[in-house]
Amino acid sequence: MDLAELYLSDVRGRMRGVKALGEGALAQLREDEVGVVLSPGGNSAGVLVRHLAGNMRSRWGGLRSGYAAGMEGETGSRDRDAEFEESELSLTELRAEWEDGWAVFLDALDHLGPADLTRTLTIRGEAHTVLAAIQRQVAHYSGHVYQLVFLVKTLRGEGWETLSIPRGGSASFNAGMRGRHGLS
Repeated sequence: MDLAELYLSDVRGRMRGVKALGEGALAQLREDEVGVVLSPGGNSAGVLVRHLAGNMRSRWGGLRSGYAAGMEGETGSRDRDAEFEESELSLTELRAEWEDGWAVFLDALDHLGPADLTRTLTIRGEAHTVLAAIQRQVAHYSGHVYQLVFLVKTLRGEGWETLSIPRGGSASFNAGMRGRHGLS
C-alpha cells in the first residue's frame, strides 16, 4: 500500500471514530438540552451539529461522487451565520442533521483516490490541495465534536457514561489489549 492509500484508509477510519464519539455524546443528550449553552456566547449541541452539517455539505457535497475540477468548498447556498443561531430542533431532527452532514463528508472521502490528494479545490476562493482540505476539516470537525462531548459531559455530570477508558481502568484496558495481540 502506498502512502496516499494508507493516508486515505487511516483518515476514513479515524473520522468514522470521531463521528462515533459524537454519537456517544448525542445518545446522552436529553430533548430539553438541545439548545442549552454553558455560558453566554457559547454553542449549544443544536448549533454545533447544524454548523458541522452545514460545513460538511458545503465543503464536500461536490465531491460525493469523486474529485471534480473547479470544486468550490463554500457553496453559494450556505448560510453559515444562520448555523450559529439557536433554532427549535428536536433531538430527532438534530440526529438527522448529524447523519446527513456526516454522510456527505464520508461519501466524499470514500470516493477520493490517491491521485486526488494532490489535486486542487478552493474554499472561499483560496486554493488547497485535496489533502490540505481534508486535514483542515479533520481538525475542524474533531474540535467541534470534542466541544459537543464536553458540553454533554458537563450537562450529565456524575451521570455521564464515559466514551473512552474509564478512570482507574487503564491497567485493565492495557492488559486486555496486550492479550488480544498475544503479548504478555
